[in-house]
Amino acid sequence: MWLFAVEGEQERGKLEAAEWKKLVVQAEAAGGQARIAELEPQLQEVRDDVQDMQVKLDASSLAAFESILAEKKDTALRNIQAEVELRAKNTQYEHFQGELDAGKGLREELMKSLERMLKLLFLPSWFRRGWLSESMAGISASHALVVVKSHYPRVNLAAVEEGYPADCSEEDVDRRLGEVAPLVAALVKDLGL
Repeated sequence: MWLFAVEGEQERGKLEAAEWKKLVVQAEAAGGQARIAELEPQLQEVRDDVQDMQVKLDASSLAAFESILAEKKDTALRNIQAEVELRAKNTQYEHFQGELDAGKGLREELMKSLERMLKLLFLPSWFRRGWLSESMAGISASHALVVVKSHYPRVNLAAVEEGYPADCSEEDVDRRLGEVAPLVAALVKDLGL
């Protein structure tokens, strides 16, 4: 608002100066040198006022420009900070999404292996011995032990290394397979098979 007042004063000063110039020209034409001498100090005073107003206007314009520039810098800085934060969150999201996708792939692979192993566990023992290869047995046993350990972290898997006890017959193995069948079904159910 002050800026408009200064501009108004400046405009009025210019109009007064123009009016005085007209009077000077008229006075010269009429041959009134005394009148010209009388009006020149007033004309100089008006010129000085216009110059002062111009200096004030320039100073206030500069201050306003600096204020606007500082505000734009602050806004740009906030925008850059927001963009950096957004990019960091997007990177974190992509990382977690990659881990989730990898976990889903591992889960599916584990499920397929467990499904094959469980099918093999419920085959007759005479068929299992002839059909189950050593590598398949290793993969199946590994996955079964991983599943057991993941659900029951305190279980001691060292005893499994010894295999069946020496006094365990084939009938005992078949009977125990029947005993664990409900547990296997529950484990499969827990895994979402």
